[in-house]
Amino acid sequence: MFHPHTNIELLLVPQGRQLNFSKELLEIIDVCRRVGDEAAPWEIVAHNARSPFIDTTVFPPGTVVAYYVLHVNQQGEQEARSNLVRTTLT
Repeated sequence: MFHPHTNIELLLVPQGRQLNFSKELLEIIDVCRRVGDEAAPWEIVAHNARSPFIDTTVFPPGTVVAYYVLHVNQQGEQEARSNLVRTTLT
C-alpha cells in the first residue's frame, strides 16, 4: 500500500545523523540501520521513534551507514517502508 508520508530525509548534524519523517497519530515507527556494505545485517535501533530521530552512535570515518523506517500499525503489522538513505562518514 502506498503512503505519501513514507519518505525520510537524512541530515548530518553536530550530534550525529538526523532522520526526519512523518508519523500518523497512532502509528509506530521503527528506525532500521545498517552499518557497512550491503551484506551487513539490518538492526532496529529505535522502536516507536519520533521525528526528528538523531543517531548519536559514533563510527570511524569512512563507515557507510544506511537507514529506513518501518511504519507499523497498532496491531504490529507493517503498513509501509520508507525510502533508503545513506551516508559515508567523514
